[in-house]
Amino acid sequence: MTINKADIEEKSKGPARVTTDEGSVRERTIDELIKADKYNKAQEIGDAPLHGLRISRCKPGGPV
Repeated sequence: MTINKADIEEKSKGPARVTTDEGSVRERTIDELIKADKYNKAQEIGDAPLHGLRISRCKPGGPV
């Protein structure tokens, strides 16, 4: 799930909670959606293989 600007605009215009004779429905808040998006991205990063740089220092063996 990725949140884009259109999703945030749509959620902010609609009601947060609706109650009818059959029951009630509550939408997730924008804050909850952002937290879920961050969590999902962190999970994707955790599953991905490492593609970073490895820096190491080599010392020549011998008298200085």
